[in-house]
Amino acid sequence: MKRLAVSLFILLLASSLVSAATYTLPGDTYNNIGIMGQVMIDLNVTIVNTASFPKFIVVNPRYDFTVYRLDNSEAMKAFFLGDSVIHNLSNIQRTTLNYYTGFWIMPYETVVVNFRITSHYSYIVPTVNYQTVCGDQAKITSVEYNGSQVSGVIGDLDDISVISCGVIYPQLINTPKVVYLKSMFPIVDGHIKILKYDGTVTFRLTNVPNEGGLFNTFFAASIPVIFDGAKTYDFVPNYTMTYKEYMEDFVWRYKGLTSPQKTPQPQPAPSLPGMFQLSNTLISGISVGTPEITPPQQAGFDFPVWIIFMGRSVDITYHVSWTKEGR
Repeated sequence: MKRLAVSLFILLLASSLVSAATYTLPGDTYNNIGIMGQVMIDLNVTIVNTASFPKFIVVNPRYDFTVYRLDNSEAMKAFFLGDSVIHNLSNIQRTTLNYYTGFWIMPYETVVVNFRITSHYSYIVPTVNYQTVCGDQAKITSVEYNGSQVSGVIGDLDDISVISCGVIYPQLINTPKVVYLKSMFPIVDGHIKILKYDGTVTFRLTNVPNEGGLFNTFFAASIPVIFDGAKTYDFVPNYTMTYKEYMEDFVWRYKGLTSPQKTPQPQPAPSLPGMFQLSNTLISGISVGTPEITPPQQAGFDFPVWIIFMGRSVDITYHVSWTKEGR
């Protein structure tokens, strides 16, 4: 019978600048290789009221907002204070109605409103656990910092018939969330029309337990949010490949296998420049293999994927824009 044995490890850091902390793997907001994904959104939305009387637009408090008119005093901002979320409402008589938060739009008015999810109250992207042939066993399951010392727990697979648990390859850790205009603005009102929106999405990937800068990670990440019908452009850094290339080509070539979807052809070994540089950079160029994740059908088969070799963190940004047809 197989059983899981637990052992400890202890290392010394070059400096003692790390505060005392303990991280289990996985954690509440990160997966079993420590990766937490955060999304920040900054959208300017143009709205028109074609009615001869004012309307009050209700805003989900998950978003900060600022109405761009007069002195821009109609606003709400949120941030964490300890474990609590604080919402700061400005000009409360104009930003609440029936105890709902939002803003007024005047008769025949066209107004631009900024909607934001900031790093002070970011959206946490679900990340799936990394798996080897040993599953989630035979790995570090806890990391503890105490001054210049880092220690933790290693789970052993107590089975002498298993020497290796396989080869690390960049598994996909997330799947895109598709958002639609009607879900963003479920406004059942013929007088209120969304004319256009444009803005920036930031996808921040953080190796949460890596306070001491000792633990590197190697994985693939997909675009976190797809705005249906919108133009998506200006990726920084540029994506490594599409999901289709990742599924049908990269993973197979990385593993030295022949894709069952293609006629066998001799393939050169994949080139991954800078792969073993210990820096928070993304690997660009060639793509990856057999993903353990299923994207939503609405996303289509092709969407951007990044291959990432990371120490502590990296930010991915891109722009989105949409304009109502027939304006």
